[in-house]
Amino acid sequence: MEQARERVLNAAEARLLAGGPAALVLDRVAADAGVSKGGLLYHFASKEALVGGLCERMLERFDQQLEALFQAEPVGPGAWTRAYLASTVTDEGKPADTSAQLMAGILATLGRDSQHLESVRRCFARWHARLEADGLDPGTATLVRLAADGLWLSAMLGLPQVEDEVGRETLRCLRALTGA
Repeated sequence: MEQARERVLNAAEARLLAGGPAALVLDRVAADAGVSKGGLLYHFASKEALVGGLCERMLERFDQQLEALFQAEPVGPGAWTRAYLASTVTDEGKPADTSAQLMAGILATLGRDSQHLESVRRCFARWHARLEADGLDPGTATLVRLAADGLWLSAMLGLPQVEDEVGRETLRCLRALTGA
């Protein structure tokens, strides 16, 4: 059963990333996942429930990646902030993964008043609390988070991205603020 649920989520994510919210058609997601529409509805009672499942999975993946990056950092001030930065943007200042594009699709599908966005808000609050307790000046840690989130958000909204050299310099400056 869990395999079918994951196949449905994988198919929905692929459709959302490839074609945006208009591509998220339950019949097509079910076919892509190799399940019947009834099988899809067994796991996700509605399109909103399916998109909520995508949101939850995206947040879980980010948490796992963030924790792995944190564990790889030397113990000391700024470790969590450096892990957050690395999990959010690449060395060139681009989004580290497809999460910005996926979140754009989720928001476009659910809207800004969805109950699922409360999970996103709780996660960001938890991550921010860890940043403030990271041993850096809380203002510095917040500045790094907001810069990383801004780069990620720019990608999500399709705003102009930083050029490669500017992106690398931006990341170098942000890492320097974390004590790297």
